[in-house]
Amino acid sequence: MSSSEADPQKTTRLQLGRPVGCSDGPAGTLSDVVIDPGDRRVSHIVVEDPNGAARLVPAELLVQGKGPDGVALSCTIEEISSRPTIRSFSYVGLGTFPQNDDRTDIGVEDMQVVPSFGAAEFGNFGADLWSGYTVTYDRIPPGSAELRRGSIAVSDDGAEIGAVEGFLVVGAQLTHVVLQRSRPSDAGPAAIPIDSVSAIETDRITLTPPEDPA
Repeated sequence: MSSSEADPQKTTRLQLGRPVGCSDGPAGTLSDVVIDPGDRRVSHIVVEDPNGAARLVPAELLVQGKGPDGVALSCTIEEISSRPTIRSFSYVGLGTFPQNDDRTDIGVEDMQVVPSFGAAEFGNFGADLWSGYTVTYDRIPPGSAELRRGSIAVSDDGAEIGAVEGFLVVGAQLTHVVLQRSRPSDAGPAAIPIDSVSAIETDRITLTPPEDPA
């Protein structure tokens, strides 16, 4: 069975930003999805609790066949909360952003410029005023790609097509990427078969348009 012919009754919808429930109650929200780009499978989901702590949860714990109301896990809230957080926050200067290491890669990042007066005199707003950044970032398994709601989708020539809304999986295998198209004329999210995705990177996917019939 091809990815475009997946049985709807066996398909799990991973709607980013929706609630995540455990066997004994709510655990947080589905913040991000971590993917093995080579195998086109979800290795982990990222569950964010009400305090903002983000934790990796193996895809094997997904309860299959759930719909758009949320994601269900076959574990307890305590099993989730006992996992270490993957989200870090740091203040960095120009050119000193977080880097991959031997055990983890850097996943999605959020950056904000913050004032750093440095050598600038009071009232003299020179270049040194805006020389620092705060960066919030996730650490994910090496070789993985992390996608979140709003991750960009582009065509092979780099033109923006839309933004990621979620995914459809059978087991942990990706079958479709759900996109909100950029063009106002496009009505609602569209489920794009994974066969049309040519590359998966952190915070970015690339689509290859289907060939026109002869």
